[in-house]
Amino acid sequence: MVRRRGNIWIWLIGVPVILWAIAHWGFYYFVKSELDRAIFQVAPQATIHYRELGTSLSGKIDVRGIEIVPAGQEQEIFVRAVHVQGPDAISYLAQKLPALGENTLPDTLNVVIKDVEIDISGDRAAQLDGFGERVGLRKTDGKPLDICQAGSGPSMSQLQELGFEKIRMDMRLGYQYIPSSQKLYGNFSLHVQDMQRLTMSLALDNVPALDGQKLLGALLSGLKITYENAPEFGRKVTEYCAQKRGVTPEDFKLLMVDDFIREIERNGILLGPGLRHALKEYVTSWGSLLIEFSPPNPVGVFALMRLPREQVAEKLGLQLAVNDRLVTDLSFRILDGVSLVRRNSGAGEKQEQKPLPPKVEYMWEYRKVPVGRLSNYLDRRVILKERDGRTRKGILVEVKDGRISIQQRISGGKFTAHLLADNIVSAQARVKVPVSTPQQAVSQKADANNAKAAAEQGQQAGG
Repeated sequence: MVRRRGNIWIWLIGVPVILWAIAHWGFYYFVKSELDRAIFQVAPQATIHYRELGTSLSGKIDVRGIEIVPAGQEQEIFVRAVHVQGPDAISYLAQKLPALGENTLPDTLNVVIKDVEIDISGDRAAQLDGFGERVGLRKTDGKPLDICQAGSGPSMSQLQELGFEKIRMDMRLGYQYIPSSQKLYGNFSLHVQDMQRLTMSLALDNVPALDGQKLLGALLSGLKITYENAPEFGRKVTEYCAQKRGVTPEDFKLLMVDDFIREIERNGILLGPGLRHALKEYVTSWGSLLIEFSPPNPVGVFALMRLPREQVAEKLGLQLAVNDRLVTDLSFRILDGVSLVRRNSGAGEKQEQKPLPPKVEYMWEYRKVPVGRLSNYLDRRVILKERDGRTRKGILVEVKDGRISIQQRISGGKFTAHLLADNIVSAQARVKVPVSTPQQAVSQKADANNAKAAAEQGQQAGG
């Protein structure tokens, strides 16, 4: 009787433990073989080593102490840990092994990349820039990265010049697919310490399966993008780029705003006053930028292409906030012939490249402007003359309900003066004007003299 009871306990405890050990080690070696195969495939571009691999039957995978050495480089990129959480091991194997099921993506997956560290001290920054250019890490127009250019990112050498010796970052990405409701939720975040943070969340409806071809019919039900720029990093970049261009930091901010607007207009979109002011406010103070799409009814890509241009913002439920302040005027205009969705050309097709406009040098000067149009010069320096003869000089911060507010400097700080628009008899705004070459200046002066002489002759004839 005692022996029989002992045999029962062996079956009740021993067999499950043995099965658990077999499943655990089987899942471990399956993950290890997949990981080693992936490392072998990227060997021509980089050498990768890791110190420790851990797995759990719950679907958790931990890879620690990852060292990445790009091809032709000596310095390494170190990643403290990568944590992957997917479905349980049985479900994962059932999807990945051909004998058990189709080789499809799991319904849920989350990846956390912790403590990525890149050493850019010494000559390492220049070497990484060279590697980046060899693998195609450039601006879309083929030019090298330049943090002082609109639409570009920083090069490693520029970050080194800004005082950074190491770059540290964390990253998260994941998704969840719900087959019963055909909904797909995705998320992504990137945090570069002491620099920037980017977060994105996406919601799609009408997703029949996790298949790239079947996603073409998906409907956008939500998209939220938050971009945060550390104010101290923004200040360093502003001072660095201002020195490179030979202007003051305040003037560089205005130049950068104009560059952004010009880049957007080159793509066929004309921003209204509200969006222009929001862009100026963000570049002036940095901080956070929120872009959110919450369509009242989910909208597809092809339906978006057929939307009337004046209904785009409304149908997409567009919201924009700068430093937690909601932008109320979201007006913009899309030029005729500009598609909201860019199509990729085939392999044999050649894309028609738009000729770049000639580079023009600019200078700043005060120009007389109508008082009724001062709202077009928000965040610019202005000179206002009142009826009593007083002159106000400062930065235009608000024009609303017949009131004009300008920020003026006084000893020890700043203050905002609120003026009545009816009391302003003249206004000048500091604007950017092209610098003429000596030949152009002579020609313009001659044209002006000829126009003046013609006007005088006309007056004499009329008299």
